[in-house]
Amino acid sequence: MRIVTEIIAKLVEPLITIQAPRQDAQLEALTTTVAQATEAVTLVGYRQQRVKRIPSYLIKRCYSANKKLYCEVVDEDEPYELHQPLYQVVQLLPVTLFLQISQAEIVRIASIKNFSLTKTGTYQVNLTDGTTTYASRRYTQRLRKEFLK
Repeated sequence: MRIVTEIIAKLVEPLITIQAPRQDAQLEALTTTVAQATEAVTLVGYRQQRVKRIPSYLIKRCYSANKKLYCEVVDEDEPYELHQPLYQVVQLLPVTLFLQISQAEIVRIASIKNFSLTKTGTYQVNLTDGTTTYASRRYTQRLRKEFLK
């Protein structure tokens, strides 16, 4: 696949064109991914009396701790607090880009480095930034079906 970028000063907004010799499943997946990336969902995060709109392409993971929901963002050390329940965040974020690994956590698929099987039968999820988290047993079978094919 080749990617060509062309700058046209007369355009009002960016235009993405996909050219292919035929329609197939890979082309459909690419079209869906591009559409979801360009129509980015934004979440509202709170940190130290400040409010920030967080686009979905910047989210690494969302997790609940101490009865609050937090959102880790790319290139930032401190997480943002979200004032929505996790089930609503799961419904907002694209299924093709995020993976729910427990009732308390969802992770961006691109930020997953690898999985390790623990002695207890759960999966240890190692993220690209060095963070380690665990998939619950309830979600282990779903992980195997959808992600570890």
